[in-house]
Formats: sequence, structure tokens, C-alpha cells
Amino acid sequence: MQQALATDGFNAPMDLKKAGGLEGIAQVLAQMEQVLSMATSLLGGEGGVGGQGLSGLDSLMGGLEGGVPDIGGGVPDIGGAAPGVQTPVAAAPQAPVAQNAPAAKAEGVTPAGGSSKNGNTMTFTNDGTSPMTIKFTPNAGDKEINSVTLKPGEKKTVEFPEGWSGNFRSTSGDGAAATLGEVKFNGGFNQTYYDVSYIEGANASMTIAPEGGGKKSGTEKSLLESAPDSVKAKTADGSVYGIKKTTTSNVQDQGVVDFYRKHVGADEGYVIPTDDASTLGTNNTHLEVHMKDLT
Repeated sequence: MQQALATDGFNAPMDLKKAGGLEGIAQVLAQMEQVLSMATSLLGGEGGVGGQGLSGLDSLMGGLEGGVPDIGGGVPDIGGAAPGVQTPVAAAPQAPVAQNAPAAKAEGVTPAGGSSKNGNTMTFTNDGTSPMTIKFTPNAGDKEINSVTLKPGEKKTVEFPEGWSGNFRSTSGDGAAATLGEVKFNGGFNQTYYDVSYIEGANASMTIAPEGGGKKSGTEKSLLESAPDSVKAKTADGSVYGIKKTTTSNVQDQGVVDFYRKHVGADEGYVIPTDDASTLGTNNTHLEVHMKDLT
């Protein structure tokens, strides 16, 4: 199973050529279920075992669904199940509570500390000294989420429908370079997958972590403090608001890449598109996001 999981990457559901690992696991589990069913049938008449033989499979499936909080690289199903591929979580006899939670309203925004949370949420905190507006961009087919504006020090919790995937960013600057937070709720094994990406540049400090503790993506450092002028992102009038993007049309700016490599850890965020070890996973459906604009 470990070898099978290792064949799948961040883009597995988007590319069926990379979906072999999950398909192999599904086949192995199906074979195990057949063997256990045969054993149960044989033992049931003599030892009174009845259906207890299947509980081992139930335990195994349950462990696969939600056990490991931080997946790192080789993440299965960041964007939903690939067509024609049956993942182990689909066959699980019992689903985690979050999977059965009702879909959240796209416009559901509540002050942090308000009513108890259900389903999938992210709580955003503006750690800066000026107001911040956060814009959400859903992946194709997912529901639009209303923008959120936070005063300095303010927190707001945003609810997301089951299975929602997309990104979010601060609207500061001119939109040409922006720090991206990326998330997929109810992905493979019903995990929540998340990361911070600097591929499109940086206009805000950002961290994402599971509520209550867990692996953190992103950095709280202000990247502008040590940035040479050559990597700074500027508006049309020359005002600096962030750091340039590392990759444009699959062409990398090596000077910008080298700058991010010095200030962003190997598992703290995407610097180039192949940094799959920066995608983190958790069985927690509630994430905490801290942001502040770089200027």
C-alpha cells in the first residue's frame, strides 16, 4: 500500500496516468474483503463467528480514512476522485462525521467565537495594521464564496460546502502578484488538504494550520524586509507592494526562485509547481488562517 500511495501526486485526479496508486489500493482492499467474506462464511456455521470477521476490514478502512494528520507529498485526491477510479474512502463502511455534514452556505460568514462550527470552515485573522479584503476563487464547478473584509485584529469564520476546493488571496496591490492559500475539503480519505503558494507571487504574509494545532503552511515573516529591488512587485506608479511571481507560463525566474528558497522552508509552501511536499493534509475540517499585507 505504501508503494501504491507513493505513485500518486498532487495532480493525481487531474491526470489518470498518475492514478494507479489509488486504483491499486482499491483492488487490494476488494480482494481482502472477498477473503474475509469467505472466511466468515466458512466459520459462521461451526464457530458461531457470524459477521465478526468483517470488523477487521472495518477497522482497516477506518484507519485509512482519517489517521494521519499531515500527509506531505504524495497526496491522494486533492481535487476529488478521478473518473473511473474507486478510492478506498468511497468503499468505507463508515464515514467520518464531517462527510455527512450538511453543505455550508456559500455566503455564511460569522464572527469568530460565534455559534458552534459545523461542516467545513476557515477562520481568518487580520494580523496587520490596515483593513484587508480576502477574495475567494473556486475551482471549476465549485460554489462562489463572498469576499471578506477584516479590520486590523479582526477575525471572521467562513463556511464552505462539502468538497469545496479553490484558493484565496488578499486583494492588495495590483493583482499581478499575490500570495495564494489553497484548500480542498473532503478530499481523498476525507482529509482536508491545504497549502500556501508563492508561485503567483506574494502580497501578504500567510499561514494555514488545523484549528487547535497541527502542521503549519506558510510563513509569518515579512518577505519584503530582506528583498532586493530586483524581486519586488510594483504597481504602475512604482509603489512596492510585494514580491514577484516565480513562474509565468511555465517559465521560472531563477532569481525570484532563489530568493524564496532562502526564506520559505521546504514544506512551508509552493515556490515552484513541483513542490508537492508542501501540500499538507489533516482530518480536521476547521482551518485557521493568519494574514497581513506586506505593506
